[in-house]
Amino acid sequence: MISIESLMVKLARFQYKHYKSLAIIAVLITLFLAAGLPNIRMETDFSKELPQNLPVIVLENKVSDTFGAQDLIIIVVQLDYESSQKNAVTDIREPRVMQLLLDLEESINQETEIDRVWSIGSIFKEKGVPASLKETKDFLAKIPGSDDAFNRDYSSVLFFAYANIGASEDKVKKLTDKIQQDMDENNAPPGVRMQITGMPPVRSTIMDLLRSDSAFTMSVSALIIFVLLISINKPWKRGVLIFIPLTLGVIWTLGFMGWINLPLNVATVGLGAMILGLGVEYGVFYVSRYKEERVEKVSQIESLEKVANSVSSAIAGSSITTIVGFLALTLASMPMIQKLGFALALGIFCCASATILFTPSVVLLEEIWIHQRRITIRDNLDKAIKKMEMRGLK
Repeated sequence: MISIESLMVKLARFQYKHYKSLAIIAVLITLFLAAGLPNIRMETDFSKELPQNLPVIVLENKVSDTFGAQDLIIIVVQLDYESSQKNAVTDIREPRVMQLLLDLEESINQETEIDRVWSIGSIFKEKGVPASLKETKDFLAKIPGSDDAFNRDYSSVLFFAYANIGASEDKVKKLTDKIQQDMDENNAPPGVRMQITGMPPVRSTIMDLLRSDSAFTMSVSALIIFVLLISINKPWKRGVLIFIPLTLGVIWTLGFMGWINLPLNVATVGLGAMILGLGVEYGVFYVSRYKEERVEKVSQIESLEKVANSVSSAIAGSSITTIVGFLALTLASMPMIQKLGFALALGIFCCASATILFTPSVVLLEEIWIHQRRITIRDNLDKAIKKMEMRGLK
């Protein structure tokens, strides 16, 4: 039976012979998978992160299919006590506010995704808005339950818009932006401000936060790890060699997620930072061990074989056990945890694969570059000495 150590040694010999071709293959794989990065989407619909086979979820889906699923968008129209404008509204029941509600209703109803809208202003649609606050109060007093549309001190009123957006994050974002634009175009009277809330705007906000947090945490962790690598390793170029396969592993992971339509959610938003922290050790072990052999004047092929026999085999064994541990999370009942487990397992696989398969190409190319640079420096120095000698003879 062939052992993993012997397989790694054979792989090292192959890598030594074809390190340039393997470097090109690594670049091509990275470019292909990187093309999937724009396809990464954010999952903010919490209903999709619940077990769909639970009786309560099954019943909810049946109700939605029968009666139609609706997303509620709420616009809060309230007094702005910080406003110093003249002729500011002091009672939310003023005719100017009621007219604002009617204008909002007309604008938002034109959006194709909106099924219907409602506010207390709807009762003035047929007869028109009264001219004075007293007339508005008297009219509202005749409507049973009209006070429920306002808060106790008549400083705010709610506007409701019902939509059927579905699970599309892009549609949620577009509709939220459209309604915000409608609010901006319908100027509120002095002393009144409007704010939007409800599940679609909340989902849109969560989506923006997931994107910014994912990029920020990954960037910070990458910067800190890179600085630590070049600070701890002497010379600093060794830190760069370690960071290259780690970068490949992260790009492969996120790109693969884009290609297979695996979304980022609340659980996986920090995936990039987690992969960077978990995968950096593979490159540290490989590069450090290889450089130790080279310091002892061991040839390149022998150094690669020794590293493959010890470090590569250890990386393979360690990564397999870690992957299995993370894949155990896919047995959880919550889809959110399942996706986290699969994404982490994928990340470890990509980081370990990049280290084992392509780090030899990186270290060999680095040594060749250094060797060529030394030759160039030596040749330039020889030329300079010859010129000085020629001048001395003259």
